[in-house]
Amino acid sequence: MSESAELLADLTDDQKAAVTHGEGPLLILAGAGSGKTRAITRRVAYLLRSGVRASNILAITFTNKAAGEMKTRVEKLAPGNKVWVSTFHSLGARLLRQYADRLGYDRNFTIYDMDDRNKLVKDALEASGIDNVKFSPERIGGAISKAKNQFITPAAYQKTATDFFQQTVSVVYPLYEKRLRNANAMDFDDLLYLPAMALKLNEELRAELDARFRYVLIDEYQDTNSAQYQIVKQLSRDYPNVCVVGDPDQSIYRWRGSDIKIILDFERDFPQSRTITLSQNYRSTKSIIHAASVLIDHNKQRKKKDLVTDNPQGDPVNVITFDNGLDEADGVVTRIKEAVKSGKFKYRDHAIFMRINALTRSLESAFVKHGVPFQIVKGLAFFERKENRDVLAYLRLLANPQDTVSFLRVVNEPVRGIGKVSLDKLQSFAAGQEIGLLVAAGQVARITEIKGKAATGLRDFHRMMSELRSRLDLPPHELVRLVLEKSGYETMLRDSTDEEDADRLMNVGELVTAAKQFWDEDNSRTITDFLEQITLASDVDGWDEQADHVSVMTLHASKGLEFPVVYVLAVEQGLLPHERSLSNDEEVEEERRLCFVGMTRAMKELYLCHARMREFRGQLNYCIVSQFIQELPRDVNFIDPSMSRNVARTAADEWRVKSSHAAKDWADTGARPFIPPVRKPNPDLKPTIPDAPDTGLALGVLVQHEEFGLGTVTEYSGYGALRRVKVRFPAHGEKLFVGDKIRLKVVGRRKA
Repeated sequence: MSESAELLADLTDDQKAAVTHGEGPLLILAGAGSGKTRAITRRVAYLLRSGVRASNILAITFTNKAAGEMKTRVEKLAPGNKVWVSTFHSLGARLLRQYADRLGYDRNFTIYDMDDRNKLVKDALEASGIDNVKFSPERIGGAISKAKNQFITPAAYQKTATDFFQQTVSVVYPLYEKRLRNANAMDFDDLLYLPAMALKLNEELRAELDARFRYVLIDEYQDTNSAQYQIVKQLSRDYPNVCVVGDPDQSIYRWRGSDIKIILDFERDFPQSRTITLSQNYRSTKSIIHAASVLIDHNKQRKKKDLVTDNPQGDPVNVITFDNGLDEADGVVTRIKEAVKSGKFKYRDHAIFMRINALTRSLESAFVKHGVPFQIVKGLAFFERKENRDVLAYLRLLANPQDTVSFLRVVNEPVRGIGKVSLDKLQSFAAGQEIGLLVAAGQVARITEIKGKAATGLRDFHRMMSELRSRLDLPPHELVRLVLEKSGYETMLRDSTDEEDADRLMNVGELVTAAKQFWDEDNSRTITDFLEQITLASDVDGWDEQADHVSVMTLHASKGLEFPVVYVLAVEQGLLPHERSLSNDEEVEEERRLCFVGMTRAMKELYLCHARMREFRGQLNYCIVSQFIQELPRDVNFIDPSMSRNVARTAADEWRVKSSHAAKDWADTGARPFIPPVRKPNPDLKPTIPDAPDTGLALGVLVQHEEFGLGTVTEYSGYGALRRVKVRFPAHGEKLFVGDKIRLKVVGRRKA
């Protein structure tokens, strides 16, 4: 058998067609669990064996974990290859460092994370002179991030700004950009925005990279945003051999700028493209595939396909109703412990998903109570610890002396007698001289307002950093050790009588270990590479998939993973779908896709859980079961643990028993599932009653809105966080408002 034939031996006809596709655009619509990673890695290997140079192939995916897996698979298929496999952000960072001189940047730029970004936004907001307390730096930073992902420049944003918030952002955006430039820094979004802009405006660079990367393969294409699309488009003009793999049904990042229309319009953007659909699922049972398919079929924005599988029918999908959130956490952990005790599964076979991280608190207590090992998958939390962020700030300042945020973080850590007033004077001097703060610290003698201890501290800090900068070529772990020693940070922790500082000392020691492991993998790696890897890490990069523990993560983090048993918690209206999506059909569709992603991670067993009451944001509220549960097929199994308790039933219990029987008869009657009613709560719990009759809102009522003016209520339904009010404004048309804090003032009833 030839090498190429061996690559194709275990593939389906559709997978073979995708792998052997020659030149020209290719769209692979890959359903959940359909072996898309196999198809894309085999295609890379097939291109190599067909004579394509490794340097002419670029493969892009969305997480470091996925990129690492792809590299490993390609290496096994084609040992010794040098194919460039990376995430979009890593590609952007590498291009920006490689071509920094052509783009007017210093290649030693710092990549700011979200905390750094928000500090700079706050500084820009204060400098703007806008007297505003309504909008937080986080919200303004989020708007700037969205603009960059949508490929909108500060000037373009200013032209389209309409309301007060957008006008505020339009003022802050250019000021923020100037501060980034002065600090020789880029935020996370710049790693896409700046390469996309360069490829669009610099024809010489575009043509050079297009010729270099003659075959471009993009995984998870359904999650691309406008900046990423621009990169793909510009790299595929002269050599349109672009292969994109994705599934519109798994597009779940609209909130951070991704646009499902990009994959839906691929055939329009590349008229000569070929489309191949992978619909064979290798992961899940027939029951899981059927339930997920029926759910996602409610979406309109999709390319319809029928997932099929040769796997067994398996157990039906289970919907479990709990009395409250604490019972839900305890019940799920208990079920997992019993499954492991019976020998049916291991702890690592189980995953628990939720829409938001805030729901993990009650789970943690339940895990500890029952002695069940678990890991909450939430980025590289180790590097977020205060002591490690301090040490990393030292390292960033060494690599980039212009880094304002890092300078201000460490200049007085440990204490060097440098107060806020002195730092304000230093910043004023640096701004006037158009120099960085570290350089200004070396010229402190010229700043007459800074004297005594502060002047000595700044001078000594500058001298120490200059000495350390001469050692930048050291392996990362050796440089970390040197920083800990010369800065006095290690001594500060060791001499402290605070017990927590002993733990902090161990943590910075582990930071040295992490740097050593990073360098051991590749001795050519520098401290800049180490810092970049940490900044670009995603949630799942810190996940230990080999350890025997239950994995707990958000639905977004679960993308691309699989587990024998999956529990999805809080499948309730307002949580899944999230309350922010309820007024927009497109956003509800995204929430449905998110639920679909979670369901299709399950291989053998799937449990969708919800509670009758849940304590959330300091209040105990009644819950409404998610519309997604109502959209499931008739063969799902409803479980109510409280039914099996040997206790006297109240009238509400009897009602619930009848509803349980009704659910079982549902398949025969063809009726929609009966949603179990809420039992009368314990009066000591004092839940927030969702009904609010004193709002005055009703059909026909005349209301005043601070932005849209006077209008008439044309639709009114729901209560609490799920209240929906539609108002017709003469000058603005109909607007829909959702929630329990709607800013509508009732001013009367319009006369007939």
